Amino acid sequence: MKRKWLQTNQITEIAILLAMAVVIELAFMVLPRQPQGGSVSLTMLPLLIIAYRHGLKIGVLSGVIYGFLDLMLSGFTLYHWGSLFLDYLFAFGVLGLASLLFYLKKDSRKMFVLGIIFGGFLRFFMHFLSGAILFGEFAPEGTPVLVYSLVYNGTYMAGSILLCVIVGFLIFKRIQSQTAY
Repeated sequence: MKRKWLQTNQITEIAILLAMAVVIELAFMVLPRQPQGGSVSLTMLPLLIIAYRHGLKIGVLSGVIYGFLDLMLSGFTLYHWGSLFLDYLFAFGVLGLASLLFYLKKDSRKMFVLGIIFGGFLRFFMHFLSGAILFGEFAPEGTPVLVYSLVYNGTYMAGSILLCVIVGFLIFKRIQSQTAY
């Protein structure tokens, strides 16, 4: 059985896109970070581009790697050990699942946008679960935990998804024209 290895230019591209996601998270937030984490930014877009250009396995793995990087850059501040999985590894890893939609019609701008929405929703769902399971104590008095988690995570995730959709829509032809691997 012959192994399919990544070429040097593919590894380099993935590393550059991961670095772009880190820089975007650190320097280009649209709104300030929320008290328990989360911000409106374009961080997801480079990870979704990796999933678009390199497929499911590389997309999920890159998301998990970014989750580790994000955790390290946040100073390993975990309010709960379960947050490591739900807010970092799973939340960014599921962005790679957007490649399942990208496979359906690779040359479609509409499918790329739907993939961004799908991946963003999966990431939101991981943060929602984390908020409902691990961070219920932060809910204001009398507010149901599920409502608190939905509103808290929905505010910044909706903004991030919308921002990624707009920019992704605008740069799609450039992303598509570079897929020559």
